Amino acid sequence: MQINRPSELKRLRIALIIGAVLIVVFMTADLMLLPSTMYELYIFDRLLLQLPIVFAVVVASYWRKFIQHRAYVFAGLLAALTYSNYWLIFVCWQEHSFIFPYEGTILYAFFCVFALGIPFKLAVSVNVINILGFLGLMWITPVYGDRVPISAAFVAGSLFICVYARYRLDRSVHLLKETNERLLKLSKFDPLSDLLSRRALREQSEKLVALSQRHKVSMAVMMLDLDDFKKYNDSFGHQQGDEAIKIQARIMKQVFKRETDILGRYGGEEFIVVLSDIEKSQATMQAKALLDKWKETAIEHAQGAKHPLMSCSIGVVFAESVTDVSIDWLIDEADKALYEAKANGKAQFVITQV
Repeated sequence: MQINRPSELKRLRIALIIGAVLIVVFMTADLMLLPSTMYELYIFDRLLLQLPIVFAVVVASYWRKFIQHRAYVFAGLLAALTYSNYWLIFVCWQEHSFIFPYEGTILYAFFCVFALGIPFKLAVSVNVINILGFLGLMWITPVYGDRVPISAAFVAGSLFICVYARYRLDRSVHLLKETNERLLKLSKFDPLSDLLSRRALREQSEKLVALSQRHKVSMAVMMLDLDDFKKYNDSFGHQQGDEAIKIQARIMKQVFKRETDILGRYGGEEFIVVLSDIEKSQATMQAKALLDKWKETAIEHAQGAKHPLMSCSIGVVFAESVTDVSIDWLIDEADKALYEAKANGKAQFVITQV
């Protein structure tokens, strides 16, 4: 899925600024609890270490490749903020015998993982590094005394919950995206033929007509219909009938290979091809190629069918100019040509120029 870069960058910058504001808010609360002898140390950590780190990431967000690398940047931000907090815990204990709380470690993790969107695998890596850092801190300086084991367990457990919640969220988003993609494909493509559905065919064709009108190029519309399809279906069953539909779609894809060629199932055994910037001679050759490929397929038809082998009839309308026409009108003209091909004996094409 394509990312809307401006809106995503704006959201991330706002989240980073909110994070910086939260640091300042917690500073106000912490300063009310800390002894005055520790103000200088605490302010140094928050204003000269943590806030500059956050604002450095805000500045980095203006880098043109930031979106591609943002997850790694945010993982680095989380590690930097966490270890800055570990340093503060260490110095507060070593120099002032003050037990500074570790809850900031957990807040940083949840904010960076969820507000900034560090993905699951990277969240696992950086939180393992942060857990190991906390265990190392407790080994070097058992700040919390006999509460070291429960403190370590609480930090590790909280970061595990953070990572697991990220996993569940990423999994849910992935399943939702897969479902949306399947629904989108079902709405745009006919499940049997894997060609455009009637609705999507119309939408794409209208756009191609508008483009052809703007660039003043020719167009052709072909309507294809499997000959005596009901007899084939009744004789060989619906499963074989479905297979004939798939063969028709496959033949169409073999003949029409340009990115601008629009191929769709119009309904039942009827198909439509919409072509732009094409010569009448090319359209004629392509219609002939469709018939030739059906002959090569050599599928036996039902008894009572017009021809012994499965075939299709094709009506083609060619328009040198589409200035004053609509896709509906072109389809109607192609349908008239198809009716004429059927009346003339089937397994053939009729092309008309308008």
